[in-house]
This record gives sequence, C-alpha cells and structure tokens, in this order.
Amino acid sequence: MSHVTGGGLAANLARVLPRGLEAVVDRSTWSPAPIFALVRRLGSVPLADLERTLNLGVGMVAVVAADGTDAAVARLTARGVPAWVLGEVREARPDDAVGDLTQGAKGVNGGAVRMVGRQQV
Repeated sequence: MSHVTGGGLAANLARVLPRGLEAVVDRSTWSPAPIFALVRRLGSVPLADLERTLNLGVGMVAVVAADGTDAAVARLTARGVPAWVLGEVREARPDDAVGDLTQGAKGVNGGAVRMVGRQQV
C-alpha cells in the first residue's frame, strides 16, 4: 500500500516497491477532478508540479497480484471507493526510455515508478 501524500504518486509508490521492480503507471487511466484544471489555469501551474505536489487526485495505491485486481476493484467499488487499475508492476527496465522514471525516492533506495501516458488537465 502506498499512501500518496506530498511528493507525488511516483515518489510515494517507488518507496514501497522492492529494488529491482518498477511500477508502470498509465496517466490515462483516470481523469483528475476539474479543480486541478482550475488550479493549473489560474495559478499557471505546470502539469508536472500538479502531479508531484497534488497527486492529481490519487490518494492511495494498493499493489495486488494480477489475478486479484478484479476482486480488489469490485470490493472497493461496492463500498463507494473509486478504484481502477492504473498500471502494472514488472521487473525494472532501467534502459527503457519510455515515460518519466522515478527511482530511489524519498530517502528509500527501493523500486522505481515509470509514469507513461498523458493526463487531460
């Protein structure tokens, strides 16, 4: 589990993964609330800063086995908690040039997170 606080989704998730693994998070799997577009426009806040500071609305990430994702999403949804699959965990691919890579975040030499896709904010 990763409680996504200040520092962003990538940094918070990276520190709960073991070294040698990376999460590939697809930004296109969720639509941030309209408030983020307002903050971006009125404050001239770059998207990278919104993602790193305000997490674009993602507050918690649960890493579950691939064969348990449907059950986890169904259970949370049934309890009124918005849930979706935002990516996958795989062996780290440090030479992969796709996406934005965060590794060894927040003082923990753990796994890595590769942010891919585009947010519509």
